[in-house]
Amino acid sequence: MVMLFVVIVPLRAQKCIKPHSMTGSTSFAVVTDNKTWVKCQDQIIAYQSLLTDEENLPTFILYDEWKTPEAIKKEIKNLYKKSRLEGVVFIGDIPIPMIRKAQHLTSAFKMNEEKYPWIESSVPSDRFYDDFNLEFDFLKKDSIENFYYYDLAIKSPQHIHCDIYSGRIKPVDNGIDPYEQINHYLQKVIIEHRSKNKLDQFFSYTGDGSYSNALMAWTPEAFTLREQMPNVFDTTGRAKFFRYSFYDYPKETIMNQMKREDLDFAIFHEHGTPDRQYISAIPNTIYLKEHIEQLKRDKRDYMRRLKGNLKSIADFKQEQAKLGLDSTWYAGFDVKEIKEADSLLDLKTGIILQDVTAMTPNARMVIFDACYNGDFREKDYIAGRYIFSEGKNVAAFANTVNVLQDKQANELLGLLGMGARIGQWAQLTNILESHIIGDPTFHFESNYNDVNALDLFSSPYQEKAMLRLLNSPYADIQNFALHQLYRHHYASISQLLKHTFETSNFATVRYTSLALLIKKNDDNLRQILKRSIHDPNEFIRRTTINYMGKVGDPEYLPLLQEEYKENEFSQREAFDIKMAEKMFSYPSLIEEIFKPDAKERWRISIISSLKNTNVQDEINRFLDILHSPKESDSIKTHLLQALAWYTFSIHKEEIISACKHLMNESKNSKMVREEAKRTYYRLKNSQS
Repeated sequence: MVMLFVVIVPLRAQKCIKPHSMTGSTSFAVVTDNKTWVKCQDQIIAYQSLLTDEENLPTFILYDEWKTPEAIKKEIKNLYKKSRLEGVVFIGDIPIPMIRKAQHLTSAFKMNEEKYPWIESSVPSDRFYDDFNLEFDFLKKDSIENFYYYDLAIKSPQHIHCDIYSGRIKPVDNGIDPYEQINHYLQKVIIEHRSKNKLDQFFSYTGDGSYSNALMAWTPEAFTLREQMPNVFDTTGRAKFFRYSFYDYPKETIMNQMKREDLDFAIFHEHGTPDRQYISAIPNTIYLKEHIEQLKRDKRDYMRRLKGNLKSIADFKQEQAKLGLDSTWYAGFDVKEIKEADSLLDLKTGIILQDVTAMTPNARMVIFDACYNGDFREKDYIAGRYIFSEGKNVAAFANTVNVLQDKQANELLGLLGMGARIGQWAQLTNILESHIIGDPTFHFESNYNDVNALDLFSSPYQEKAMLRLLNSPYADIQNFALHQLYRHHYASISQLLKHTFETSNFATVRYTSLALLIKKNDDNLRQILKRSIHDPNEFIRRTTINYMGKVGDPEYLPLLQEEYKENEFSQREAFDIKMAEKMFSYPSLIEEIFKPDAKERWRISIISSLKNTNVQDEINRFLDILHSPKESDSIKTHLLQALAWYTFSIHKEEIISACKHLMNESKNSKMVREEAKRTYYRLKNSQS
C-alpha cells in the first residue's frame, strides 16, 4: 500500500492538503466543509491517495467553513492557473448557487421568476463553479438553506463552456448518518476504481411519455449506440433496450436489471421528480370490465386530489352527472382499504426513493434523462439514493430541474467506453441543469487496444493531431476531435463542420457537426438545415425541424411541408413540424397581442409564449410596440424578455438594433432600458 504523507498548508482561512506528488499532467481537487473533513478525513485522504498515486492525478483537498460560493470559486481558479486543475468534487455541505435570469442556458426550464418563489424558479447549478467565463450578480443568501441566489450578469457570455468538470457527493435523508454515508461511499468508489472494469454491459429503458411514445423516435438509439460502442454488440458484450410497453408493469423487471452484478451502464429516458422515476402508466385496457375499473380508479383519484374542497367537489359531481355517471363511479375514494389498493397500483408505475435503496443498483454509472431526478437542493433525491446505495453504483448524471426530451442524451457516450473520466465526458455536454452526482473521476478501462480516451484528454491540444483524428474508425473519436477544434477556435471550424456533415457515414458524427454548427449560429448552419431535413436519422431531422422554426427563413416552409408528407407517421416529426410552422405565422393567437383594449395580463401571457414559439412574421409590429409611447412599461419589458429568445432568427439584427436604441434613449424608463440592455447582450453574445 502506498502511504500518503499529508502536508497541511494554511491557505487564507481554509486549509489545503497538497498531494505529495505532482507528476501528473493535470490535477484534481476535493472541496469539503470542516465538519465533513473531521468526520471523514481518513476516507477522503484514501481517495486522494488513490487518485494521486494509482491514477497519476495529483489531488488537492480544500476544507473550510465556506461562507460564500465566491470563496470556493476563487480557490478553484487559483488551482486551475497554478496546477492545471482538470476537475473538482464537492463533498458534504457545500454552498449551492441558485441561478436566475439564465433559463436560456437550460434545455427547457421556463418558470416565471416573478410569479413563483425564488427557491422554485431558480436553477441549482454548479456551472457557477466550473465555467469561469460566466458572470453573476449576487442577490441574496437563503435565510435557512445553504443556497446563494445570483442573476446571470447582463454582459456575461450567453453560452456554457466549462473550464473544468465537477461533481457533488451530498448525503441524502435515508435514515443513515450523513458522514457514515460519505465514508461508505468513498470506500465503494476506491473499490470500483481498482476493479479495472470495462464498459461492455449496457441497459437502456424508455418510460411512458418519453418522446411522446413514438416508436420512430425510440428505435434509432440501438443504431447510434452501435456506432458509439461497437463492443457492447459483440460476442462478449451486451446491450439491452427496454420500453414501457413491453410489460403491463415493468418496474420489477427494471429493478432486476439494475441488480445485475455485471451491469456497467444504464440510461433512463423517462419523466421524473426528485423522489420518483416515472417508469410506466396504467396499462392499456382491453375488455369492458377493465375499462370500467380503470375509469373508476381515475375518478376516485380525482376526488382525492380535490382534498375536501366542497365547491370543487360539488362542481365535479355536477359535471359527472351530465356525463351520466353517478356516485358509484367514485365511491370508496375515502375508504382506507380502497385507497391503499389504489396506492399500491400507482406504486407499480414508478421507482421511488425507498425502492432505490431496496434494489441496491449495481450499474456503475446511470444517466437520468429525466426532470428533477438530480435535484440536490432537496434533502433526498433519486440520483443521491443511487450512489449512496449498497450496490456498486458510483456515479449518476442527472438534472436539477426539468429537461427537454428533444435532445441527444447519448452524446459522446463512446468516450466512456474508451476510458474517459465521467467528468471529462460531461465537460463537453453540460447544460445549466445537468450534474454528476458522485465521483467525476471514475472511469472504465478502455475496451480498445488502440485508443485510450484518458490519454486524449490529458494530452496538450494540438490542431494537427485533432485533424488527424477525424480519420479515426471510431465515431466518438471523430466527435471528440470536432469538439476540441471547436473549443480551441479552429479558424475553419464552420466550414469543416459543414463538410463533415455532408460526407460522414456516421449518424452520430453528423449530429455532432449539426450541434456545433447550431452553437456557431452562422450562415453554414442556415445552409446545412436544407440538407439535414432529409437525413436518414430521425433525431437529426427532428432537430432540424426545430431550428428551421427558430431561424424562420421562408425558404424552409416547402421543405417542412414535404417532410410532413414524406414522414407523417413519424409522430414526433409531425408534431414538431406543426409547431415549427407556427413560428413562421400564427395569426390566430398573435393578433391578441396587438389589441390595445385587451386585458394586459392576457396580452402578457401571449407575449410570454413567444419564448417557446418564436413567431417570425410580426417582428416589425413587435418592434413598433417597443417604440410606442402608448404601451405600458410592463408590456414592453415582457416583450423584450420574449425577444431575447430569438437567438437564431433571421430578424436577430433588427431586434439588436431596436434594443440598442431603447437602452440609449433617456425618455424610456429605467426598467425598459435595463431589459433592453439585457436582451441586447443576450442576442449579441449568443454565439460561442
